Amino acid sequence: MMLVRVGTLDEALQVLQGVGELGQGCTHATYMQRLAGRRHLVLVAEQGGELVGFKVGYALDRRRFYSWVGGIHPAHRRQGIAQALLETQQRWAAAQGYDSIEVKTSQAFPQMVALLERNGYQPQGEAEGKLLYRRVL
Repeated sequence: MMLVRVGTLDEALQVLQGVGELGQGCTHATYMQRLAGRRHLVLVAEQGGELVGFKVGYALDRRRFYSWVGGIHPAHRRQGIAQALLETQQRWAAAQGYDSIEVKTSQAFPQMVALLERNGYQPQGEAEGKLLYRRVL
């Protein structure tokens, strides 16, 4: 059985270590620097007591929430974990009064692009060399 819950940065980093395509070098300090002074949410997914996925986001301003980084351990993909994390983040953001969620991704991650589009995220062009998507909540 899968459980999605609020987690810690250390838990998110534990999962990140097993998600090679996201690149290494993200440390607790890196995350803390990005999240410092911002309202944020760290979600983790557990399956059988094992951490298998994560999603980290933060407020851009009072109305917009940014879904910054997330990943699923390769051995646990295609089981609905990313969908569950996305839905949990959306519910949380809406309950906190955010009007929209923004996400940046790349064509290098076609599964992420498909997930976003299936869930009503609209392309907004490019930003910083990445594809920008937005969903109104």
